[in-house]
Amino acid sequence: MGTELSPLWRLFEDWCTPADLPALPTTADVIAQFFAEVPGAPATQAKRLQVIRRVHRDAGQVLALPEPVQVSPWREGEGWLDLADTLARSPVRGWPGGLAGRRDGYLAVLAGACRLTREQARTVAVADINQDRDADWSVRDIPVERTVEPEGCPACAVARWLQVLILWEDYGRASVRSRLAGYRPDGEHACLDASGHRDLPPETVLLPAIDQHGWLADWEPVTARTVSAVLAYRQDASRPPAPEHPRPEHEGEVREDYQRASLEELTEILDRLDARAAAALAESDG
Repeated sequence: MGTELSPLWRLFEDWCTPADLPALPTTADVIAQFFAEVPGAPATQAKRLQVIRRVHRDAGQVLALPEPVQVSPWREGEGWLDLADTLARSPVRGWPGGLAGRRDGYLAVLAGACRLTREQARTVAVADINQDRDADWSVRDIPVERTVEPEGCPACAVARWLQVLILWEDYGRASVRSRLAGYRPDGEHACLDASGHRDLPPETVLLPAIDQHGWLADWEPVTARTVSAVLAYRQDASRPPAPEHPRPEHEGEVREDYQRASLEELTEILDRLDARAAAALAESDG
């Protein structure tokens, strides 16, 4: 084992010893408890897990970890808004509040209606969204419901965000700003209109970051952490409804509590880590 990995392993060993917990071989429950009591950023926890796995492999020990699971970032229960209320309280007008609100409504549909994981939501592409001849919508072949009220309609939330992206692509930011600043809901379903979103470039980032001035960081989708933070903010039932002319929103203001690690969070780390584990381990073995 390379010396650069030793401090990370020693940290885990030093934590296990006074608690009389097994370090080699260890268990998934012990690792989850370690993550809870010795918190760190997701990248740090992933690196720690990688080291623990490698030490076990080098020692010929079996490290029994749970299979990566598909964990939805959607929250349910007391204190969290359901999908209809989340959409109804996400602004669709004003600048830049309406811009962020429309994107967040689209994200809420991916998580709350389609039950996509954070990574799945980040990677939805233009070709994954379909509107058929009957104006019925689907995302990755998962039907998106049309409800009676347009404000809480999942299909309308998808359509409203795609309308923004189409306008941005065709005419630029100034046109989007003018449209949203003067937009007044008419009570009609946006999802019934022909979208034309398939004319967007295939590489269009559908879940971009948005800065306080309404610029899209459209070179890559928001991080998985931002997906969770945005949904936590939009679903928070204790948050008062947005004012008529909301202040600019800063995406970094909402932070997840990574100290409350659990076995479920461990599987999320495994899910992210396994996507790049082969390359990372090959590099470290070199």
